[in-house]
Amino acid sequence: MRIVSLDHLTVFELAPPELLSTASLAGFTHVGMRLNPAAPGELRHPMLGDTPMRRETLGRMQATGTRVLDIGVLRLGKETKVADFEPVLESAARLGASHAVVNGDDPDQGLLADLLARLCELGRPYGLKMNLEFTPWTGVATLADAIRVVQAAGRLEARVLIDTIHVDRSGGTADDIAATPPALVAYAQVCDAHGPRPQPRDFDAMIFQARNERGFPGEGNLDLRAMIRALPPDLPLSLEAPTKKLAQTLPALERARRGRAAVAALLAAIA
Repeated sequence: MRIVSLDHLTVFELAPPELLSTASLAGFTHVGMRLNPAAPGELRHPMLGDTPMRRETLGRMQATGTRVLDIGVLRLGKETKVADFEPVLESAARLGASHAVVNGDDPDQGLLADLLARLCELGRPYGLKMNLEFTPWTGVATLADAIRVVQAAGRLEARVLIDTIHVDRSGGTADDIAATPPALVAYAQVCDAHGPRPQPRDFDAMIFQARNERGFPGEGNLDLRAMIRALPPDLPLSLEAPTKKLAQTLPALERARRGRAAVAALLAAIA
């Protein structure tokens, strides 16, 4: 059975223990957990080291049977000291995660490949694969960029992370996904997106939508059926669909249930 995970960003108001309980009640078997802030001012939950919240989170995992698929976000750039990520990796391993989300913030892709290689080496004892995400406003702007950096890193732990909204916003297609070497893709993030066609080209608008206002599958205009068909069969999917406006009136559990039903409908449509 295909793994369907609930990414933290979808219900970002929840602390990690509540994320696990909500995911379980909504029908998800896994979660993606934000252990490291992705943007300035973002809340860092006290999950690094043997903290009360981490112990509570481990207890919720045991009680619900829900597992952690991936953690994020590890950002790479010219100021990065890779060794500084070790506490995050230790916590990820303690939680049983097998994947980390990595972003590349520098236009020098040679530098990013070197940093990614070092990050893979740091994460190897923790059993973590490093999944490089491409976003149009960073140094890894397209799927082709991500493949290039991952292949240049030359590490078995390096992977490419495909997110359906970023495929679309970077001008990519399902054909680009299908052409990606399957061994480079460990899981994918799925959501839909609203807005006029063609897709927006303004980076500020893209960033706002990506972090705040996406859609659940079937509620937007992305070519999701073709994108998911282009992925390796039964590849794990993570629902990453923040909907902050909807969150003003719909609690996290109800949004999670709505998102899970939307993913189920999408998968049924391509079966």
